[in-house]
Amino acid sequence: MHDKDITPDGEIKKSHWHILLLFDGPTTYKNVKSISDLINSPIPQAIASSRGMVRYMIHMDNPEKYQYAKADIIGHGGADVDSFFEMTTTNRIQVLKDITLFVKETHVTSFADLTYYAIEYSDDWFDVLANHNTLFLNKLIDSEWQKKSK
Repeated sequence: MHDKDITPDGEIKKSHWHILLLFDGPTTYKNVKSISDLINSPIPQAIASSRGMVRYMIHMDNPEKYQYAKADIIGHGGADVDSFFEMTTTNRIQVLKDITLFVKETHVTSFADLTYYAIEYSDDWFDVLANHNTLFLNKLIDSEWQKKSK
C-alpha cells in the first residue's frame, strides 16, 4: 500500500496499490484488462522491466521519495519477491570492491566484525559476505591482521 506518497505541492497522495501481474508466457491486453476490472483498477500498463517495477514499489532507486519496506511486498502464486532484488554480477563486483576498500581503510581484522557491520548497514554487503567470495574476503582480512601484527 502506497500511503505516504507526496505530490509536488507537498500534499499526501491518495492511498493506492501497485500490482504486478506475471504470466508464464505472452498474454493479451484483453486478458490483463479482465483481471484489472475485477479489482477496480485503472487502465493496466505494460512495463519494460518487472525487476524495475518491483524496485519502484519500494522507491528503491528514488531516495527522495518515501522508502517503503521490501518486506511489505506481497507475492502470490509462487512469485519470489526476493529474486527481483538479487544483485547482478556487475553490482556484486562493485560491492566486493567497496568491502575491500572498507577493510583497507578501517583495518578490519575480524570477519565477524565485518559481518556485524554489514548486518547493520548494508543488505548487499551481507549478501556478498554470506553467499559469495568468502574465501577471498577471509584471506583479505587475514592479510590485514598479519600486517597489523608486525
